[in-house]
Amino acid sequence: MKVIVNRKQYINVINETRGYSKVVENWADYITDEMLPKILKQDIKEDVYTVTKLSKKLKGKSFYEEFPIDSVILTVIINEVDNDDASIDMEYSPYYTQIIENDDNTYEILDAEFNIVLTIPKDRENIDMTTFYYYFSSFLSHEFMHLYEWVSRYLQTPKEIKGCESIYSNGDINGDAVDRIGYMLYVSQSYELNAFVQQAATMITKRNPQDHNDFMVYLKELPFYNFAQKMIDFNKDIYLKEIESLTKDRTSELSKIILCFYSEEDKLPKMKSFDKFLNDVEKRFKIRGEYLRKKLLRLVTII
Repeated sequence: MKVIVNRKQYINVINETRGYSKVVENWADYITDEMLPKILKQDIKEDVYTVTKLSKKLKGKSFYEEFPIDSVILTVIINEVDNDDASIDMEYSPYYTQIIENDDNTYEILDAEFNIVLTIPKDRENIDMTTFYYYFSSFLSHEFMHLYEWVSRYLQTPKEIKGCESIYSNGDINGDAVDRIGYMLYVSQSYELNAFVQQAATMITKRNPQDHNDFMVYLKELPFYNFAQKMIDFNKDIYLKEIESLTKDRTSELSKIILCFYSEEDKLPKMKSFDKFLNDVEKRFKIRGEYLRKKLLRLVTII
C-alpha cells in the first residue's frame, strides 16, 4: 500500500469516530445505488466494478466533503444456488487503499477496495430487491466504518490485532461451544464492535422508527443485540462442560483459538488450560458485551 499519512485527524472524523456516522451511511447508500443494479446483472462468477472521479461527481455533497474518496473498487464473486437462499459477505481491503495528504493538512482517499461474495438464487427475478438493497447497504456501511476508523487511527492497526484472528471469523454464533467462542472473540474486537454499531444504526434508520417502542422492537430483531446478550450471559462452567463432551478435532480447533488469544508480538504463546482460557474470555465477553449493548441502546438518539 502506497500511503502518505496525514498526522492531523480530519475534524469531522474526530467528531464522529468510533460511533454511528451518517456520513458513512450516506457513502454506503450511494455506492449501493450506483453499483448493486450492475452487480446483479453479472453473468460470470467474478468481476470488478469501479466508481471513479467521485471528486467531480460528488462535488458539493456533504458526505463527500466530510470524508473524501475519489474512487471505490468492488471485487464481486457471485455464487448461484437453486433455492431461494441468499447471503452477503463483505470485507474492506485496507492494504489496497491509497491515501495522500493535501497541502492544507486534510487528506484524500484515492481509492478504496472492498471484496464481496454474494450467494443468490439462479432465478434473479425472484429476488426481493427492497430487502436485498437493505442488507447490501447495511453490510457496506459496516465495511465503510472500517475504512473510516482506519483513517482516524492514522492508518495504524489496532493493538489488539495479532495476525491470527481469521480463525475467530470461522466461528458461528449458533454452532457448538468452539464456534460460539470463536465468533464472540471476533465480534468483541473493538473495531468490529464499532462497525456492528454502525451497521445496526443503518438498518434501524432505514426502517424509520417512529418512537421508542418501534426502536426497541427493531433493535431486538437485529442479531447484534443477541451477540451482546450472549457475551454478557457467558458462563465458563457451562462452556467447560460442553467442551469436555466435544470430539478431539473440535478441541484441537479450540486450542488454536487459545494460542491466538494469548499470542504476543515476537513471543511464542504458552498454552493455557481450557479452564484458565474460559475464565479469561468470560471477563472479556461480559465487559465487551455490556459495551456493545450500551452503544446499541444509545442509538435511540437517531429516531
